Amino acid sequence: MAEWIISPLSKAHERAGFSCGKAPLDLFLLAHVSQYEKRRLARTYVATEAGSTIVAGYYTLATGSLDASVLPQPLRKKLPNYPIPTIHLGRLAVDTNCRGRRLGETLLLHALKLAHESSERIGIFGVDVWAIDDEAAAFYRKYGFIALEDDPQHLLLSLKTFNRALDA
Repeated sequence: MAEWIISPLSKAHERAGFSCGKAPLDLFLLAHVSQYEKRRLARTYVATEAGSTIVAGYYTLATGSLDASVLPQPLRKKLPNYPIPTIHLGRLAVDTNCRGRRLGETLLLHALKLAHESSERIGIFGVDVWAIDDEAAAFYRKYGFIALEDDPQHLLLSLKTFNRALDA
């Protein structure tokens, strides 16, 4: 089993050969990530194997918010009718050569731990994501994400749910 090193994206990371099989996710890493980093629109974290600089997987985080009306009624019940602050998981992708090695799970858990740490300093209700397809939506649901009422591909994991899992 590989020892994954997850760190903020840097110029030293080799991205050119990355391919996850989903063109928008590949294109982002190969052509757009530098501008997002430069303009502070998102932060990208990459996974490499120990001793390597080749990107095996990545995810991006940014601030976000949800209209309270998209939350399922049980979550919405005691919240104000104002935008609800979230951390937005913009992208998560694993190179096809690394599939089956639980790297997607490792990246997701790393992102959720960063969200948890951030919630100790700023207000965050949860982590939201727009799944790129049904396969990705099923992946997120496996970790406790629930569909929001605006679109079945728009998912949320409340930090309350995540924190309960950490305490278990």
